[in-house]
Amino acid sequence: MIARSLVAGVILFPPAIFADNTPLLSHEKLTSLAAHQQWAHLLHYRNHTFTGRYISQNDSPNFFLSPNGKSSLTNELEANLQAFMQTNLADNQSAQCRFPARYYWLKQQLPELNMQDQPCSEFQKWQQELNTDHLTLIFPASHINSPSSMYGHTLIRLDKKDPRSNKLLAHSVNFAANPDPNDNEIVFSWKGLTGGYPGVVSVLPYYAKTNEYSHMEYRDIWEYKLNLDNVETNQFVRHIWETKDTFFDYFFFDENCSYRLLALLDASSERIDVTDDFTFTALPVDTIRALQQRGLIGETEYRPSAASEMEHKSQQASKQVLSQARRLVEQTEPVTTTVPGLNQQDTLQALELAYAYARYLAVQKKQASPVLRQRTLEILSARAKYAEPTAFSPISKPNHRDDEGHLSQRLQAQAGTTFSDEHKHSNKDRLGFVDLNYRAAFHEVMDPPQGFVPGSQIQMANVTLRLWEGGKARLQQLQVVDILSLSEQTYFQRPIAWSVSGGLDRFIGSEAGLYGYLHTGFGKAWLTPVGRFYTLAQAHLMADNQFDKGAQLSVGPRLGWLWQGEQFQAQLEANWQRFSWLDKTERTTIKAKLGWRLATNTQIKLEASSQHFKLSDQMSEQYEVKLGLNWYY
Repeated sequence: MIARSLVAGVILFPPAIFADNTPLLSHEKLTSLAAHQQWAHLLHYRNHTFTGRYISQNDSPNFFLSPNGKSSLTNELEANLQAFMQTNLADNQSAQCRFPARYYWLKQQLPELNMQDQPCSEFQKWQQELNTDHLTLIFPASHINSPSSMYGHTLIRLDKKDPRSNKLLAHSVNFAANPDPNDNEIVFSWKGLTGGYPGVVSVLPYYAKTNEYSHMEYRDIWEYKLNLDNVETNQFVRHIWETKDTFFDYFFFDENCSYRLLALLDASSERIDVTDDFTFTALPVDTIRALQQRGLIGETEYRPSAASEMEHKSQQASKQVLSQARRLVEQTEPVTTTVPGLNQQDTLQALELAYAYARYLAVQKKQASPVLRQRTLEILSARAKYAEPTAFSPISKPNHRDDEGHLSQRLQAQAGTTFSDEHKHSNKDRLGFVDLNYRAAFHEVMDPPQGFVPGSQIQMANVTLRLWEGGKARLQQLQVVDILSLSEQTYFQRPIAWSVSGGLDRFIGSEAGLYGYLHTGFGKAWLTPVGRFYTLAQAHLMADNQFDKGAQLSVGPRLGWLWQGEQFQAQLEANWQRFSWLDKTERTTIKAKLGWRLATNTQIKLEASSQHFKLSDQMSEQYEVKLGLNWYY
């Protein structure tokens, strides 16, 4: 891949690098170095997805010494060698100080040049402060209610050698978009999809990122120790110095946080070459799997979020303790070390839950009010007067990590039949079909649930082609986006269940036309021992000439039940669009689904659905049943 990208550069490349008019390297040696995979990784060269150009993904002019460095590996190599050969330079003024990773690699490749190290006190001080012994990949799990985090996030922690050192005091390497603070979530999502923000590499104290992801957004965190040796780890640190004051275009799906961290790792070791696995999408969980497949991940550790801790404790507390915990936060009277009606152990539980609840309220409001802040300090002070621990059991590690669930892409093959209400008991007008479906990402509530947030659904680029009995083929569905969040109501948390989907679809029937749609809904969900129940107020906007006046806007209830078992998954759902505008047809849809998990990446799925249409006194019903196999890869 690299060699074919050098043709133009080689033609312009000078026959040798000169010092004091004496040739130092042959043309062949320079060409060979410029074609080396590691030199391309250090410059972040990749084939552009759509243009096919082989250029650097770094968009900062100060990342290159040659004017053509972004598009010519050979010209940049020439400029770097010439700069690295300069001697007797002032402290921190040499190219060696600006690009220590490149200098280190070239010095190992070209010992015959006997390049002389120049003083770089700023880099050396920074490197000593980090004191990095090994790297740990940090994965704050998916957070479906945040557009920037619904797929999760990754960063790398720079750990010290002493196992007793506080991990929170270590530093972390993060790549993220640098957005306009005035942009709302919709603008942020659009710019994130289209490369509208610069992405920057930053080095921050790890406790700051832990606070942001575990407390501010209440997300569980998984830690993966990377199997890199000291040479690779030190080269990683050098390369971070080279990139931290530069920028890359940020794209939500491919050139995102996880992809860029892989590129930084590629540049740190000749045995790591991971980024080429990702062309159109780079979901964080998939990048973790790619590292695992190459044996680059060792020990793992689970760090529960403050919300998970609060909910785990609340499940062990009595209703009286829960009630008193809320009262401690919401009351106006001073907090005391005793709680009416509770013994000492229950009092301790109430105080700890009250503290967790107060912090949760501060997160929900984005900023703690003076009253809430004072209340939190009073609760913490009252708890500190007791030396005894509470009887809360520690939260257990989940049975499955996020990376241990099914893979992100899905192929589906289904066979089925449709019929109308007039022929439910006969074979007349029954028509068979075969569906072939591809989904680019990433999870449906009816998929095997292991490793995914319960009640959450994110589907992108979901395409179905249908072959009807008789040979007619057509596009049945093109789902651009389909998000469903069924976060349940608990004693302390009251999240809103919501959904949004858009794309192209058809009603049941071989003659149904294709229409565009946008659906959205808001409501509540409840988790019970027999499954998850939910109700949403759903609004539908559909457009096509098959509708009266070319479109229909309708609203109505969406009611459902969901069971996400280890082996079996089931869902019942009814959607009644009672009120409509433009087109006055009243529509009701009922769906039943059953899934059977055969293996981590294989599932059998049975679906049945009915659609009821009513306009004035005219009514019609259409039915569809299909059975198929899902394969995740």
